[in-house]
Amino acid sequence: MKKGLFWFSYIVSGICFLLTIIAFVIGFIEHMHDTGGFQAVFKILETPITGFIKLTNGYIQKSVIEIILLIIVSYLLPAYFIVMTNLLKRKKEQER
Repeated sequence: MKKGLFWFSYIVSGICFLLTIIAFVIGFIEHMHDTGGFQAVFKILETPITGFIKLTNGYIQKSVIEIILLIIVSYLLPAYFIVMTNLLKRKKEQER
């Protein structure tokens, strides 16, 4: 049961990781010619959240709970995927 739950969460976080990478690429393409310096960087980093809000045509508002869920999906689950991938690689190397 624990392995199944782990692999389910790993796959879901992997999908979120891919979607976040795609959102960063889209944000980079949209904001690469902005002359704001750090403001352009912040716009690129917030693209996974603002892009998803734009994608739903206002169905998802900017309420606190929805923003928290978007932060979890856009930033925490991809971070979980990266950490778990690293730990799985280490475990595989130790088994050799």
